Amino acid sequence: MIAHVHAEAAGAVGTNVVAVCDPRIEKANLFSEKYSCDLMNSVDELLERTDIEGVVIAVPNDQHASLAIRALQAGKHVLLEKPMAMSVAECESILEARDQSGKILQLGFVCRYSPAAVQAKLCIEQGLIGEVCQIQATLLRQRGIPGLGGWFTTKERSGGGCLIDIGVHLIDVSMHITGLHAPVCASGICQQLFSIDSYSYDEMWSSPIENGIFDVEDRVLAMVRDISGTVFTYNVSWATHLQEGALNDGLVIEGTKGSLTIDLWTDTIQHGTSENGKSVTHEINVEVTEPWDDAFQGEHRAFARAMRTGSVEHTAGTGEDGLLVQRVVDAIYESSSQQQEVKI
Repeated sequence: MIAHVHAEAAGAVGTNVVAVCDPRIEKANLFSEKYSCDLMNSVDELLERTDIEGVVIAVPNDQHASLAIRALQAGKHVLLEKPMAMSVAECESILEARDQSGKILQLGFVCRYSPAAVQAKLCIEQGLIGEVCQIQATLLRQRGIPGLGGWFTTKERSGGGCLIDIGVHLIDVSMHITGLHAPVCASGICQQLFSIDSYSYDEMWSSPIENGIFDVEDRVLAMVRDISGTVFTYNVSWATHLQEGALNDGLVIEGTKGSLTIDLWTDTIQHGTSENGKSVTHEINVEVTEPWDDAFQGEHRAFARAMRTGSVEHTAGTGEDGLLVQRVVDAIYESSSQQQEVKI
């Protein structure tokens, strides 16, 4: 699914989709036909091609590190889907391969390119809400476990559940928007509230797999403290018993002079502040075409520019950003396991 999203976004911004490799030949054939690109028999065959400058790696988490390293060593620029890898050690191995290759590594933190996220970052940089004090980040799916029983819900292949899948988006975009990149400790609870027997497929793009594995969390509540004293709270679910709309998805950012309430996928931001001692709310308009397309096209424009210039843009996700997010994820998992706050 995500490979098609990348191909469409790349094509929309003028990048040539040259080739595809996927061991599932039927799906690869359909992809090749849809985007008029070559079907390669192996990863090595693809990486040997001199007419390919960069690759998008959109595969299960347990293959991120090995394929990213192979691509970098083959002299290709890499756009690597989130999460960066399964562990800090794997992230560090990718960074070592990047440094040795001299090629570009950009992380697939696409939420950074949401028009609302871009506008919110600008507002904070301009001092609209003063110093940032607290961030509440929420992403709750009602029935959105991806491919229950498949690799997403198998810890050995995924590294975890909703936290490492969709929670990484919130961790990255909240630090990116606020400019706070020095988390020092984390406390979290990771739970599995559903089972294969109690879960009914509803809204996700991949249906449950019979007799599969489900050994990861579907619900996370975590708190991370930055060295500045600012507190980040993350509320994430693949599935929940809460009624739809009980909590709004997005970010609430509170500062010393005001607040921002941000739905990443709409055309307005709510700005709360005080005037003459009274609480007031203003709407900040956001220029949006179609937010999902805008975000992925923004990501691919940045990747194309990075390949041309040899440098990842400061607004794009770097390998160091991916490593930092992995450190936060690992700390939340460790905190949940130990039932206590842990250092990052």
